[in-house]
Amino acid sequence: MLNKKENLQKLIVNTPNILTISRLLLVFPLILCLELKITFYVFLLLIIGGLTDYFDGFIARRLNLKTRIGAVLDPLSDKVFLLVPLVFLCKNDSIPFWSLSIIISRELVVSGLRKNTEDGLPASLIGKYKTFFFFISLLLFFIPLKNDLFNDLGIIFYWLGFLLTIITFIDYLRIKKNTV
Repeated sequence: MLNKKENLQKLIVNTPNILTISRLLLVFPLILCLELKITFYVFLLLIIGGLTDYFDGFIARRLNLKTRIGAVLDPLSDKVFLLVPLVFLCKNDSIPFWSLSIIISRELVVSGLRKNTEDGLPASLIGKYKTFFFFISLLLFFIPLKNDLFNDLGIIFYWLGFLLTIITFIDYLRIKKNTV
């Protein structure tokens, strides 16, 4: 029989959770590179963060390594990892403050809903597309090759992600209402 310490280690220390935690830790160099405007490293960190996001979910599903802590930490690390560069873009007037405020408000509410549900309120397919669109938008904004086309495409993907933010927020509120 496993004791409480072993249960806790088994819960936290698995590959998907390690990848999720590594994505959270990447936020610190990401902030530094954003502040120093080292676009190449911002772009590289975004790629690494995107890969850890993909592989933590893939491994968790494939090897059935889903944990409650992973269900909470994974969306949280996604939010932090994507919101930090979005805040930077807002600070530099690339995206409007009001839209970022709505995105952050949605993320806070959904995180609260996730915390209070047994299964962590898994991301919907539309929610995964939302994250994907924001990720592509960030890659296009921070791609080392500066080009108006990349910037314009970044803005288009940002607004697609924003639209899906509104849609998924309504869906999560509907799901929560039906479970109460």
